[in-house]
Amino acid sequence: MSKLLLLTFILFYWGNVFADAPPPEYVQFRPEATKGALYKPDPDSFPTPNIAVILMHRDSNFLSHIATGELSKRGFVVLAMNPRCDNNEALCAPWENNALDVKQGVEYLRDIPGIKSVVLFGHSGGGPTMSFYQAVAEKGVEFCQQPHKLIKCSNTHSNLPTADGLILWDAHPGNGVNEVRSIDPSVVNDTEIIFNNALPEIDPTLDLFNPDNGYNPDGESHYSDKFKNRYFRAQSARLNGLIDIALNQLQQIESGNHRYPDDDVFIVPRGNGSRLFINDLSVENSSDGPVKLLKDNGTIEDCCIVNSVRVHGQSAESRKTFNSGTLYLSLKSFLSVRSVRSTHAIDDIDWCSTNNSAPCAVQNISVPLLVVTMGGHYFIRDGEIIYNMATTSDKDYIVVEGATHGGTPCKSCVPGGQKYDGRYDNAVKNNFNYIADWINKRY
Repeated sequence: MSKLLLLTFILFYWGNVFADAPPPEYVQFRPEATKGALYKPDPDSFPTPNIAVILMHRDSNFLSHIATGELSKRGFVVLAMNPRCDNNEALCAPWENNALDVKQGVEYLRDIPGIKSVVLFGHSGGGPTMSFYQAVAEKGVEFCQQPHKLIKCSNTHSNLPTADGLILWDAHPGNGVNEVRSIDPSVVNDTEIIFNNALPEIDPTLDLFNPDNGYNPDGESHYSDKFKNRYFRAQSARLNGLIDIALNQLQQIESGNHRYPDDDVFIVPRGNGSRLFINDLSVENSSDGPVKLLKDNGTIEDCCIVNSVRVHGQSAESRKTFNSGTLYLSLKSFLSVRSVRSTHAIDDIDWCSTNNSAPCAVQNISVPLLVVTMGGHYFIRDGEIIYNMATTSDKDYIVVEGATHGGTPCKSCVPGGQKYDGRYDNAVKNNFNYIADWINKRY
């Protein structure tokens, strides 16, 4: 190839990949809280796009998510949506109804001329959302109405249109799993708190931030195996107890013996802010077996156990506050969003006790699946679990070196408090180039 042809190829290729996209178009769905922003690629570079990607979280605003710009400039139509419980988790009552919002988005994209394939993109809490949607679309309401589900979907979830693929992008396994790992197990009087407005009573031997238990306020903490095992089992026990209280109140509502006929408030002090593995990096910090690592230089290492490069850190005070540490939900939103049965918060979880569970959902999905996790966060092992439990014949899993939960370079992820030296600067580019290549090879 001549130098002129080579230069022409390079300019054409990079011009197409990184062309500026036009401004997004606002899209209104129903109910009115459900809304979207439609991103289209540059029409001069991509005049006939035929692949669309849809992304939505459980309750967060995704209308300007990083994937909207990165995927549209790589040639894809992107629909970013906010669900009906937009920025208010208490309105996810039940959370299962978010699938009805995804349905509107899938139908909207199918109606765009030229679109032949629709891919679901689930980031963080969007992972359980999108995997749940596809599982119900493929298996029907029988999947989400199984008797052991804490909250069941309604028959309005029948006949959801299937998507053609699923990307789980640093998706967590489920909000209930996040909850059981974040709840403060040292609280021992939930019944009195909920029914009598009592102050929390604390068992100091289960206090994550008690130096006697291994907490180090000046650096990484190191807890004994005995304490960790007791702590994780106590987290499960506390959440199980709260689930029982909520189910009992919901049963009273359904039998007409409650103060309200539809739902009620459910407040859990110290429901957040007590993740042991944020302080102790020996827990939930690596894959269990060899997985692929997308290195910052663009190469892929496929041989080894991958460790997160994240750093420790968690405020001891945030769990005590109303804004950061307290769950302020309804009975139905608590049971459908923040609940899962378990006996050990890390190693013994009943994945299918809730519909809000990516590991459960991916066992019921046949379309191609890509699992991407970020090497500067703590979902590497969870991503591996989701990947291993998936039953589709076309699945892929990769870790992006040095990426934060939001996909950007983790500039704090350097050892010993060193100054960031640019070691993860290619995280975004590598991440979305890999995703674009994965999509284009399949659709």
